[in-house]
Amino acid sequence: MILSPKKCVLPKTLLLKACAALVLLILSAAAMAAQDRGLFWMAEKQGQRVYLLGSVHLATPDFYPLRSEILQAYERSDALAVEADILAAERNPTLQQQIMQQSLYTNGRSLRDDLSAETFQQLQSWLNQRQLPEAMFIRQRPAIAMITLSMVEMQARGLNPQLGIDRHFLLKAHNTGDKQVLELEGVMEQLSMLNNLENPDLMLQQTLQQLGEIDTVLPKMMSAWKQGDADGMYQLIIADYLQESPDYAALYEEMFFKRNRRMASAIAQASKTHDTLFVIVGAGHLVGSKSMLEELEKRQFRITAL
Repeated sequence: MILSPKKCVLPKTLLLKACAALVLLILSAAAMAAQDRGLFWMAEKQGQRVYLLGSVHLATPDFYPLRSEILQAYERSDALAVEADILAAERNPTLQQQIMQQSLYTNGRSLRDDLSAETFQQLQSWLNQRQLPEAMFIRQRPAIAMITLSMVEMQARGLNPQLGIDRHFLLKAHNTGDKQVLELEGVMEQLSMLNNLENPDLMLQQTLQQLGEIDTVLPKMMSAWKQGDADGMYQLIIADYLQESPDYAALYEEMFFKRNRRMASAIAQASKTHDTLFVIVGAGHLVGSKSMLEELEKRQFRITAL
């Protein structure tokens, strides 16, 4: 039965109560987000101050607004340092062309050529379950396939790359023009590292394993970030996988620990010319053993959790 518009009209008092309840719900959600701790530290050395915020590169609206201490630290900082300025990359056609050239196979090669038969079969199974065509992936190099797989699964669960913590602050910096943006690595450096991994098959294996556990692990990761639980985040991103699969050690050395050393060195250098830095990197780079925080401590920075 189809109701006429007249029959669907709410009494005025009921409508006002419904609107008031909706406003209270929105305000309550915003208040809860503002109380989320996030993974946030300060490193100090000889009057130099570096704020370090662990990012999740895809997030949901309930991550915002960030707590006031994080926002105030950003406002007090002279410059914003990120792994890679993704906004600048998106707005640079020449760089976009370079990224495309490094992302796809040429000369007749395909993803099948760089994967074991077992791993490629696992990938095909994943594609079949999600009714995605193999042609969508076959020309992608392993690093891009890894990113695409992860994006598909996380976006299917409501996470949005437009709401990533690093993008949030990059938009602030670019839109106001009041903060210099420093790159600790850069998009092309990251892509080169991923494309030159000694064992790309292992990277895809690890990605497929993570995605198979995503419905259990992802909510825990989001909760760990909101609670400021660095130990929990380290277990979820690094420690548990290394304990279960020691073969991943070389992969994590390249994707985390070696980069942690390089980025910590870049931060230490940048702090010599900026009294206050606001640094945003993936949360996995700031937690546990061999983290960027440990590397900064080796350089005589004093670390404080905020």
